Amino acid sequence: MADEINFETRFSKSRGLFPYVAAALGLAVLVVLLMILTGIGRDRLPYADYFFAVRAPAAADGSEALSLQTLSQQETEKTVSIEGTVVNRTEKVISGLVAVISVTDRFTLPVQTVSVPLNPADLPAMGQGTFQTMVTLGENGLGGYNVQFRLGNDGPFVPHRDERPPEPPKEPPTEPSDKKTTK
Repeated sequence: MADEINFETRFSKSRGLFPYVAAALGLAVLVVLLMILTGIGRDRLPYADYFFAVRAPAAADGSEALSLQTLSQQETEKTVSIEGTVVNRTEKVISGLVAVISVTDRFTLPVQTVSVPLNPADLPAMGQGTFQTMVTLGENGLGGYNVQFRLGNDGPFVPHRDERPPEPPKEPPTEPSDKKTTK
């Protein structure tokens, strides 16, 4: 019989390719985690200038940039008028700020979302701006609405703090007295 030729490779008599593929994937995950944790390359990305130019500002104490001072509504049968005032708590001018108002009906189904620019367009440091809009309601009436603030051109949302004064407690309705007292 002829001698059998058996070529030895580093993959023969081993577990196959699995250990090598697993090691490569593990190394890739380790590199990505290292980049995320250390921030290596974050400032070198092509969108870095845009990202830092349009990020939401923060107040001097590191908290919310805006303060909602007033918010009122006037509802008729088919429309609701919403208006409010907001104060810039930062030490910088905020330009192009819009109020995003999402209105829902009484079944909490969305009716309409409206983006309303604040007046003035350039909100000065510690300055006050106003917004107002009117939304046509559907047949189910008004259920509620949500107000958020966003930088212009679909920028990031700007966190705000609700600093409206508390509403006075409502008095319970008095029931008419149908019973007559007899002596």
